[in-house]
Amino acid sequence: MVLISGKVSTQGERTPNVDIFFVLDISGSTANYAGVDLGDANLPSSGSPRWGRPQISIFGGGLGGPPMRDLRNSILAAEVAASRRLLSQLNAQTTRVGLITFSQDAKIVQPLTHDFEKVKQSLDNVFMAGPYGGTHMASGIRLAIKELAGLGVSERRTDAVKVQFLLTDGYPTLPIGGGRRVTVEDTDLAINAARISGKAGIKVHVFALGDEALSYPAAAVGIAKESGGIFTPVVRAGDILAILENVSVVGVDFVQVFNETVGQRASYLRLAADGFFSSSVPVVEGLNRIQVTARAGDGAIGRDSVSIYYQRGQQRSLDLEVFLEKEKNLKLEVERLGRSKEDIQREIDRGREESLRHSQQPPPATEGPPR
Repeated sequence: MVLISGKVSTQGERTPNVDIFFVLDISGSTANYAGVDLGDANLPSSGSPRWGRPQISIFGGGLGGPPMRDLRNSILAAEVAASRRLLSQLNAQTTRVGLITFSQDAKIVQPLTHDFEKVKQSLDNVFMAGPYGGTHMASGIRLAIKELAGLGVSERRTDAVKVQFLLTDGYPTLPIGGGRRVTVEDTDLAINAARISGKAGIKVHVFALGDEALSYPAAAVGIAKESGGIFTPVVRAGDILAILENVSVVGVDFVQVFNETVGQRASYLRLAADGFFSSSVPVVEGLNRIQVTARAGDGAIGRDSVSIYYQRGQQRSLDLEVFLEKEKNLKLEVERLGRSKEDIQREIDRGREESLRHSQQPPPATEGPPR
């Protein structure tokens, strides 16, 4: 085997550079169960989330705030784990990533950077801090526009594809709804923010996680539509681990690597959201002609090839070993979900049709704790 890697993009996105902002919902409802045991996948290995104040019980009476809760299988944990998983696949040489959270308001946790370790640490800090407050979705989108346009603290870069990955388990409840109820006005504010994002050339890819987000998908559907992004319903929130990486930022959704000399495809292949791909390809001693075929979202096909002369040696490629080990771990994370990728994709397709039908329905009457 040899490691073959490279970069793909469509004619409309010829720059190799990509800027991605994770825009994560950390409202109080993200403490809810993600629907699956996430194990320790891509979560902090030590410590426990600092969410909720200590509960003191005296003769049956309660003092203090809500009891400490285990968030390792929460929707917030799924958001963090999926973001870290995607981060491990991106190419830090050409891709910058930043992190924004939103609840009562939006906060920039990590400006755009090539240093993915900083982003991972920021994601860990978000998980450890825990969920709180309502859902000010419009503020998250606006702040991401500001950062991606180079008007905030992130360094400006003009020659890059710019996108937001917005993950939410609900619908906008701020500023009009006070964090406790959904209003048409808050929905319109979020969609209008997305419209501005689209005009700035920044797509917002929206991932609606769980029953609550899908019960009133008007904002999620509208945000994706108005910005030119993709709306993805995630019926079981924990499945986001297998879903987030499937949206292509550069418009290429399929790559095949084929050794024409021996007539065999790559045994392992990973296409990341930023168009960076890696594959392990079987070879024989001597000259090998490797062809790469890419397919864009509109069905257009592109091809390129490279010739390699392989001579057997005693030392194995460390890069190849690292790639294969990473592939093994990524596969185990998906297997832990208990569903195949095909089953998950079928559920997404059904959920997308239902959400598009329900997106014109009036908002539900909601009241209660901040969400």
